[in-house]
Amino acid sequence: MNWGRVLGVIEKYMHESRRDIFRVFDVIWWPVFQLFVWGLFSAYLQQVSPNTPNIASVLLGAIMLWSFFDRASRDVSIIVVVEMWNRNLINIFATPLKLSEYLMGIMVVAITKLMVSALFLVFLASVLYAFRIESIGWYFIPATVGLTMLGWSISLITQSCLLRFGQSVEVFIWAAATLMQPFSCVFYPVSSLPPWGRMIAMTLPSTYLFENMRGVMNGQPVDMTGLGISFGLNVLYFLLALWIFYQAFAGAKVRGALVKQS
Repeated sequence: MNWGRVLGVIEKYMHESRRDIFRVFDVIWWPVFQLFVWGLFSAYLQQVSPNTPNIASVLLGAIMLWSFFDRASRDVSIIVVVEMWNRNLINIFATPLKLSEYLMGIMVVAITKLMVSALFLVFLASVLYAFRIESIGWYFIPATVGLTMLGWSISLITQSCLLRFGQSVEVFIWAAATLMQPFSCVFYPVSSLPPWGRMIAMTLPSTYLFENMRGVMNGQPVDMTGLGISFGLNVLYFLLALWIFYQAFAGAKVRGALVKQS
């Protein structure tokens, strides 16, 4: 891997973001909008259920952690689909740039946007709703890493579909996170799901991470078994998604799809 070419990819997209105010706006708008809506809802629940401790903090913690998965599942895919819209994908890979170097570069860009968005969310939640990130403690780190990794796995699958079926499936960039949210048990325990829903939920790393988050914020120790299962599933899904993406990219080159989409 040539780190000079990776840096070139990073500089390209960072420069584009600085020139386009709407891309900067997108980093902040959706997370803040979700935080505002769910923050008001959690404040209302706290008023009508004053005897239920931490209900507002748990909901706010859930929406902040969910924003990591939501953005990770979209940001990398959006970068790729924008290159398709601009008919620039073939120009990028006509250079000596390797696919691994391109992926590394756009993932660094995505992490940077994610961190900016997360810091702004934490600040806003503390100002508007008196939320303290200390209520999650050190568990915040493995939870955000796990959810980001899962988001990238979904993003790689989405990009594979784009390479195989074209821009007609780009709707899944925005729909993927929404489809997974009910089974990830973001705002409620897994016991709330019907039996068939629990079977699906137990295959998702995000389910274990949100179950653990609620336990931690209610004063319970971290369930290391659940955290380990989540990590193992994340590694498995990420490697599988990476393999599928490389196969889809190789197939697109053979079919000439990169030229057709550019």
